[in-house]
Amino acid sequence: MGLTKNMVQLLMSSKNKRQVSFENTVMIGRQNMHMNKTQLEACFKTFNYTNVEIDEVYPNPNCYAEPLLKALGAKQTDSLDASSYENATIVHDMNEPIDSSLYNKYDVVLDSGTLEHVFNFPTAIKNCMQLTKDGGHFIGIYPANNFFGHGFYQFSSELFYRTFTPENGFEICDVILFVDESNTTFYSVPDTSEKFHRINYTNSKPVLMYVLAKKTSTTNILLKNPLQMDYSQMKWKGKPVKKQFNTKKKAKAVLPPYIKNIIKALINKKPANDSINFRKPFFTKYQL
Repeated sequence: MGLTKNMVQLLMSSKNKRQVSFENTVMIGRQNMHMNKTQLEACFKTFNYTNVEIDEVYPNPNCYAEPLLKALGAKQTDSLDASSYENATIVHDMNEPIDSSLYNKYDVVLDSGTLEHVFNFPTAIKNCMQLTKDGGHFIGIYPANNFFGHGFYQFSSELFYRTFTPENGFEICDVILFVDESNTTFYSVPDTSEKFHRINYTNSKPVLMYVLAKKTSTTNILLKNPLQMDYSQMKWKGKPVKKQFNTKKKAKAVLPPYIKNIIKALINKKPANDSINFRKPFFTKYQL
């Protein structure tokens, strides 16, 4: 559990672009700073934090994130964990429902790498939604691709778009994919319901997903289990339509992505690149 340079940049961007208030923040798992002092200084410079004392925010390598959150405007920062090993202020197993005394308490609920390790994910994400106050924000940073063996789960954007809905008292502000490396490119991921098409991302490097959702109202959360967009809106309605066999489409359907990429490169006379395979213009570059 921890924050890297790219993650910190996204937090700062959300504060500026989405007016996220960190005044009262809870971390799901006490987050460490997984970066060096030079990288953190670069973040502050990029977002014009001129009155920050770097030694106070980063007193030593792998320090905890409370001083950073204070620099982002936090007046109180709690941490919630299943044990007191890292001196969390709230000890609670996220597999179990939280106490109602914690409902609607926090401006930001920040999870950077915890919920993929919690077996009972539906209860854990519901806890996070209940912790968030009206007008507050949930921020989750999770493994998307190529993290096999890291935790119980890797996540799809579809999961969060179908969970953080108006029916559950939320709206999605941003879903962003990125490879956690220097000079990375951030990609915004739209809701599949806007395109009426599954949106896939295939690549050859570990990819993380940044989710920002705003709580718009207090309501009963997850009374119904979420369904994928195409099952809830497009399929299982009426009688099935018999489709004519199309050899070309059939061949495209069975070809692996890297073969399609090579064929496309040959047609366009451009070098093949297996690092990204997505349907344009579904993905767009996200500007910090």
